[in-house]
Amino acid sequence: MTKNFVLIVNSSPQSQGARSALKFTNAALELGHHISQVFFYQSGIYNSNALCSPASDEFDVIKQWQLLHQQHRIELITCVAASLRRGVVDQALATDQQLSGHNLADGFRLGGLGEFVTASATADKLIQF
Repeated sequence: MTKNFVLIVNSSPQSQGARSALKFTNAALELGHHISQVFFYQSGIYNSNALCSPASDEFDVIKQWQLLHQQHRIELITCVAASLRRGVVDQALATDQQLSGHNLADGFRLGGLGEFVTASATADKLIQF
């Protein structure tokens, strides 16, 4: 039976939690399940920072999230309030807040907790990492 999952990622890209979220997402998709949204919150916001640059011999979690988005059109939403507090903004928010630049990685978009709550209410399972 196909299930619809929503994930919330609170773990930074350097943590095991972010990698586990990626592995879970890939495994669920391979089994034919649907991932309607991955919501990044707290330290999970850093998974959407385009300025992160891991060493060449390290696993690039951000790039893997971007590939998932490209291949499966999974919504990658970062909490706008948590992102602003952590210095991860898109061009529109940078302009609105009169910041010198923007750094939200391609494939991610800013959104509110309301979107997360709505997606969670219609999901079969909510998984937190």
